[in-house]
Amino acid sequence: MVGHWGRVTYAGLGDRATDWLTELDRLGVGAGESVAVVGNASPAMVALVTALAVRGAVAVPFAPADPPVEVRGIRIATAHATRVIEFSGPDEWTVRTSAVPDGPRPGLLAALAESGEAGLVLFSSGSTGESKAALLSLRHLFDGFRAPARPRRTLQFMALDHIGGINTLFRTLMGGGTVVTVPQRTPKHACTAIERHRVQVLPTTPTFLNMLLLSGVHRDFDLSSLELITFGTEPMREITLAHAVKTFPHVQFKQTYGLTETGILPTRSVSSESLRMDVGGRGFSTSVRNGVLWIKSPTSMLGYLNAPSPFDDDGWLDTGDAVEVAEDGSLRVLGRLSALMNVGGEKVSPAEVENVLLRAGNVRDAVVTGRPNPVTGEIVTAKVELIEQEEHRALNKRLRKFCAGQLPPHKIPAVITVSDVPLHGERFKRMGGTG
Repeated sequence: MVGHWGRVTYAGLGDRATDWLTELDRLGVGAGESVAVVGNASPAMVALVTALAVRGAVAVPFAPADPPVEVRGIRIATAHATRVIEFSGPDEWTVRTSAVPDGPRPGLLAALAESGEAGLVLFSSGSTGESKAALLSLRHLFDGFRAPARPRRTLQFMALDHIGGINTLFRTLMGGGTVVTVPQRTPKHACTAIERHRVQVLPTTPTFLNMLLLSGVHRDFDLSSLELITFGTEPMREITLAHAVKTFPHVQFKQTYGLTETGILPTRSVSSESLRMDVGGRGFSTSVRNGVLWIKSPTSMLGYLNAPSPFDDDGWLDTGDAVEVAEDGSLRVLGRLSALMNVGGEKVSPAEVENVLLRAGNVRDAVVTGRPNPVTGEIVTAKVELIEQEEHRALNKRLRKFCAGQLPPHKIPAVITVSDVPLHGERFKRMGGTG
């Protein structure tokens, strides 16, 4: 692992994990116990998670700033964590005990402890303390990372409280690669790390990729080491992908797909320019039912600690993602089925309208949603983030006229508002709309 804090070898990482096992003994942390870990992906934090896996404990990772402290407290209690280990820097940490809720432990945690397996608890994103707590088997997850891979230098973009961050970290380490961390997830910090450490793989989100392209920061750095950019967590816009492929012609682009509940699935993009991909393989199965993607996965979670199981009796999960199936069997993910709008009986995809708005000029980002309407069922509304200020009435007229030339009347936004704040959250996913 390398980063602004320095460099650590595999042997050094192993030594740190051994030190943490000694510390866990001192703290009295035993097999089956849940431990909350708060911090960024530093060698010390990674070594701690590794030590918890060796111990057969349950790691409950949290990013430093997300969620808020009061929400984090609710989630720590949901996971029945007895200790909270919080990192204030790469090698600075504190530990405190945590009050466990009254009553018996959730059955899933008890069963995992009885089996002797290590676990991982990840929470669905949300602003309240009622997010679903997914319990995963680390053995099942790690088994999925053992596929042969060429060792490469990979930027650790996503935090470890996200299945994508866990996937990046351990797939890279178990493949003999190098994990490159950044102090902040900004276009400038990412480009600095890519140039300095000759990063080959950039796993990111469409929103962050769009921010990088619009900022123009990439022009100030040597990014020639990049070989692969992967993107997932939300639908990619056609205009963003086309811009990225043109900007980085030497780079392969690959779409990824996965959920906390299922793990990250094997995918193969039809081409760098295409939003269609093959999904599944190596024990993963997919099925499209009524236009919605269903998944059966060997790395599926054991279940929720605070909600009923979402799997059917045969182990299939309804992802809730609407997809199109091409003649060759490849899929294009349109976004959440719940995000599709019904305007006068016609289905409207937010991504389609957003793609048009982003081509209209002076639009940095756009989020399209539906609003209830007594006549048509719903109307299309758009919230846009501008590059430069523009008079609101003139903007509405210009954008609606531009959309009229490329969309049928029922898909043209009836209401357009301007956002004064970025339209993405801490995880660089669009807030609402197709995200």
